[in-house]
Amino acid sequence: MSLQDRNKQIVAEYYREYWTLGNPNIVDKLCAEDFVINYPIHGRRQGREAAKQMLLEFKRAFPNISFHSYGPYPLIADQDYVVVRWIGGGKHTGEEYHNPPSSALNQPNTDREMYFTGTTIYTLRDGLIVQEVGEESGLNAMHQLGLIPPERA
Repeated sequence: MSLQDRNKQIVAEYYREYWTLGNPNIVDKLCAEDFVINYPIHGRRQGREAAKQMLLEFKRAFPNISFHSYGPYPLIADQDYVVVRWIGGGKHTGEEYHNPPSSALNQPNTDREMYFTGTTIYTLRDGLIVQEVGEESGLNAMHQLGLIPPERA
C-alpha cells in the first residue's frame, strides 16, 4: 500500500469515528501525543485530551452533531498530507456553548440548527495524525444560530 493510500485510510477511520460517530477516544489510537486540532470556530487545541474535550463540549451542546466527508469529493493525499471536504451540523438542544467565547450561546437548548461546510488538511507522521487544520463556513453557522444578525452575515 502506498504512503498516500495508508494516510487516506488512517484519516478516513479517524474522520468517521471522531466527526461522524462522535467517538473522542479514537484520538488515542490514531493521533500523536502532541496532536494539534485547529478550526476558527473552536480555536487551537493541543494534545489528545484537549481534542477529546473539544468534541465532548460540542456534543453536549449539539447532541446530534455529525459531519461527513462531502461526496463526490474524494480524500486527496500527497505524501504526509490528506485533504477532506466535509459537510455537517446539528441542533442546539443541549448545554450552553461558549466556544469560541466571542460568540457564545449563553443559554441552553435554543433548538436552533446549523449546517455548514469546510475543508480540512491533516498532517501525518509515522502513521499518526499530528495536525488537523480546518477552515469552515463558521460565519454561516453563527448566523444560523442567531449569533450574528442577518444584515451582518
